[in-house]
Amino acid sequence: MKNKILVFFDDSALGKSALEHGKLLSQIFDAEVDTVCISRNKDDKTFSSATKTDNIICAVVPVSQSKKSSIFSYKHVKKWIRKSRIPVLTIGNNKPDINDYQQIVLPIDTNCQEKELALWASYFPLHFQKNCPDVPKENILIHIIYKEYREELLSKKVQNNLEFTKKMFDNLEVLYEWHPFTDVNNIHIFGLQFAKTIGNSVLIHLVPKHNSLIDLFFGTVTSKLLGNREQIPVFCLNAREDIYVLCK
Repeated sequence: MKNKILVFFDDSALGKSALEHGKLLSQIFDAEVDTVCISRNKDDKTFSSATKTDNIICAVVPVSQSKKSSIFSYKHVKKWIRKSRIPVLTIGNNKPDINDYQQIVLPIDTNCQEKELALWASYFPLHFQKNCPDVPKENILIHIIYKEYREELLSKKVQNNLEFTKKMFDNLEVLYEWHPFTDVNNIHIFGLQFAKTIGNSVLIHLVPKHNSLIDLFFGTVTSKLLGNREQIPVFCLNAREDIYVLCK
């Protein structure tokens, strides 16, 4: 059975954009496109039941920048993502460029589960090389961005994740670049600004299991990434053990 890209859409410009992104991803991963039309009358069970289908690589979901929008508001989509066992790619209302997804922005921080992000980041160049032979290998690049902490414990956690990532990428023979930063509050949110500077990019994001006290007052990182003004696609994975892992 062939792998699938599952696209959630409606008849709006936002929904049509999701279909176009789904088609491009299907070329990269050599997958079929399955679609689910969402209306206001359908509840969260529609998303939950559809994503339980076998062989789904990821779901593509449009996210509106407006809080008053339809079912694709970021608050609604965030609830779907938290319950999903498969990765969810969130996109804005911009149609994809033919060179999109060739630049992968991978934020690495202190969470040990971010190793899962590195694994998924590697899938993009691996499948580009396999299924899109016309795209030169040197055009597909993973940008590893990370914060240089002054605190020894935090710095050590980041370095452990970086060492794991380097070893894996070297073994897989995928191309990558290091981008250290110091004056950054949150490397994941900074990833949006970085992605905008390089273009044709996708940001890989780990959705935390629990919200912190800071999140309650200032909003979660995930909320700030979904429906971002930069129109950067965000590839979201849950911090859980039963995430679908794609075979090479």
